[in-house]
Amino acid sequence: MQMMLMDHRDPNLRSYFLWGPYIRSDNESAARENSERFVAPNAVHYWTPTPRLGEDLANILRLPAGKLAWDVFLLYSKGALWDDKVPAPHYWQHQLEVLQGEPFDVTIFDAHIAQALR
Repeated sequence: MQMMLMDHRDPNLRSYFLWGPYIRSDNESAARENSERFVAPNAVHYWTPTPRLGEDLANILRLPAGKLAWDVFLLYSKGALWDDKVPAPHYWQHQLEVLQGEPFDVTIFDAHIAQALR
């Protein structure tokens, strides 16, 4: 993941990491510590104290009831706006135990990023 972030230095690409309380050990301090593993020129890290974003994304991604969307990788088209409603991603992968979407594969995700930047 780190290499993928560093390989794409296009100013049109942004990486947003949203950390939240999705497993027992998650807290703001752990998020800050883990964010150091994902450093890139266009990367921004946020902490959210509630699982609401995971709930909203789960609905957008049509995950099974009770599942939260965390450990998901979302690719949005240029110009996608996040307002009071979370937009559906152009493409996504995950590291969840669900049938929806594709399991995370850095090579495939990287190819989708490269295609989106053309």
